[in-house]
Order: sequence, then C-alpha cells, then structure tokens
Amino acid sequence: MRFSIAVLFAASLASGYTILKRQTDLPACAQTCYTNTDFSPCNATDIACRCVHPNYLTALQTCVSSSCSEQDAETAALVGVATCQAAGADITNIPACVQTCDQNTQSSTCTPDDLACHCKDTTYIQAIDSCVKASCTGQDLTTAKTGNAAACRAFGVDISSVVGAA
Repeated sequence: MRFSIAVLFAASLASGYTILKRQTDLPACAQTCYTNTDFSPCNATDIACRCVHPNYLTALQTCVSSSCSEQDAETAALVGVATCQAAGADITNIPACVQTCDQNTQSSTCTPDDLACHCKDTTYIQAIDSCVKASCTGQDLTTAKTGNAAACRAFGVDISSVVGAA
C-alpha cells in the first residue's frame, strides 16, 4: 500500500474520534482522550490533518479503546467519521481515481510504507497531483486534494508550494 491509500486506510481505523471535544453529547471518556492526545504537527483547528494523522489516530484509538466501553467508542467513531467527512477528509469513501493514481505512481526515492518520505519527494507529489487533476473531477478532485494535503501536513510537510492550495 502506498501514500494516499495507506494514509487514508490508517485514518479510517480510528478517525472517528477526532473532534470529540466539540460534541457535548459524547461520552466523557472519549472527550478526555481527545483533549489529552497530541495532534502535532497538525494545527489545533486543522481537523482534516487530524483525520489522516497516523500517530495521532493510533494514540487516540488506544486511549478510547482502553478508557471507553465498546458502545461509547462506537458513538465516538460515528461522530468522528461524520466530522472528518465535513472537513473534507472522507476516509470512508476514497475515490476510485485516487486509488488508480496511487497504484500507478511510484517514488524513486521512498519505500512504499514511508509516507513522510513521499510527502518530501517533490517529483512524486507533482506526479500524484498531475494524475489526480487529470483523473478526478468534482467532489472526487476536492477530496483527493484535501486528503493528500492534510496527509502531508500530518507529517509536518506543507505541499501547497508544490501543488497549490488544496
């Protein structure tokens, strides 16, 4: 699995917990995990970045799994997935055009599982961006650009100078 697919898949496992702080009807256990989980290098208001940040999601999932009942964790997940979708990080519906671009684009300098490396590989980012712009339209294009930019921000890399603002 490579860049887009790997990041978005990892996010789908735990992204349901990303904005619990704003949800007063969610269990206190999940709100505590949200408050105490380190989301750096994402900006505090960058929900899309949090939704695709593998280290943040793993830590958040671990906390929620150990602190909440199964029912409370499921409630948190449902709210989080909806919030990520609203933030433009629809991790439950990766567009087919993104999957095709991911499968057909390779980095000459990065191993398939080194997502941070992919974000720093300007040639790779330009190739993915060109493929996405040529293959995706409408909401799929928006989802792809937002997701890829957020994924790189989660590794502390701003690709907007390479591909333009998402």
